[in-house]
Amino acid sequence: MVFSIDSGQSGSLLPWSPKVSSGRNTHPENSMPGISPARILRSRRRTVSLEITTEGELVVRAPLRAPETWILALIEEKRDWIERKIADMQNRPSPKKRHFATGDEFLFLGKMYTLVVLAESDAAVTLGDHLYIGERRLPECRDLLIAWYVEKAKEILPARVAGIAAILDYVPKKIRISDARRRWASCSSTGTLSFSWRLVLAPPEVIDYVVVHELVHLRQPDHSERFWKKVQDAMPEYAEHRRWLRENERMLAL
Repeated sequence: MVFSIDSGQSGSLLPWSPKVSSGRNTHPENSMPGISPARILRSRRRTVSLEITTEGELVVRAPLRAPETWILALIEEKRDWIERKIADMQNRPSPKKRHFATGDEFLFLGKMYTLVVLAESDAAVTLGDHLYIGERRLPECRDLLIAWYVEKAKEILPARVAGIAAILDYVPKKIRISDARRRWASCSSTGTLSFSWRLVLAPPEVIDYVVVHELVHLRQPDHSERFWKKVQDAMPEYAEHRRWLRENERMLAL
């Protein structure tokens, strides 16, 4: 759900060698005007990754002991990529600012629904020609909408997985609905498929692409040419749906 590059290979703490100029000021405010990292997140990882979030911010994920000068040198080295991806992300469609009031618009299965507030009502979220909610529930509108989407995801996603898995002869061990923000879905080494509830905002055919993608990972855990060949065999038009997801991911947020 973000642009990312990973600088290095697993197996060593800092395998990459950024070019550091001793004469250059490497303070973020001076070396990278306008695109300083929003966050540097350190963990017990072995590589450094640069990510552009759906908000167009640069996030750096780095090993605990990675020197800050090395991180800043990598940012400078990848400056063109960062600027290009930030511009790309900021030019993508994004939802209008929401006030959780009558007139707000929300996606569900690729279709836009207008929120209608029912006067003097305590009704929960319901779907008809519009999305409806009682006026007395407005203070908790966002939480109720998320809960509604999660319930719909629990109804829709496992059913789509089961149907496609039967056709393609895959048998996932378990299906989970998650609150993941950084990825749409994942496949564990034990055969568990996890899907973000946010996927139910997307069109059904895009959901099916993500399902096919994760099912293929059950037998092909990488993203090699062989993996993409299997995805294409299962869904010849997958590239169109993959592109839609990439270009519209900012719309799939609440």
